[in-house]
Amino acid sequence: MKEIELLQELQDIELLSRKPAELKARAVELRALVPAPLLGHYDRLMARGKKGVAHVRNGVCGGCRMRLASGAHAQLLRDDDIVMCDNCARYLLATKDPEPEILPARKKAPAKRRKPRTADVAATIP
Repeated sequence: MKEIELLQELQDIELLSRKPAELKARAVELRALVPAPLLGHYDRLMARGKKGVAHVRNGVCGGCRMRLASGAHAQLLRDDDIVMCDNCARYLLATKDPEPEILPARKKAPAKRRKPRTADVAATIP
């Protein structure tokens, strides 16, 4: 499990209004698994009342609703490094978009014959 997914799980636990004891224990466990620099940045965002992790759908950050730069979006989809939003500084987590529904092909209507313009008729008369 990569660090951002651990932070997402921690965020879900921390945003609950009432936390059972087993969830509090899981939060402590998650904090031990996440590297200190990532956890520090996440805690600063949460202290300001912002979520630390945002989902990306269709190339748009779920935190600030801004479109990601194409390079940042490609890096996020490669899933080889941690990506932060350039606008809101949240950690980004790619969301799997549902497959588009394929609709059956529509039959084309027959082409309408156009009426000749009077200029076209005059040009054909010798």
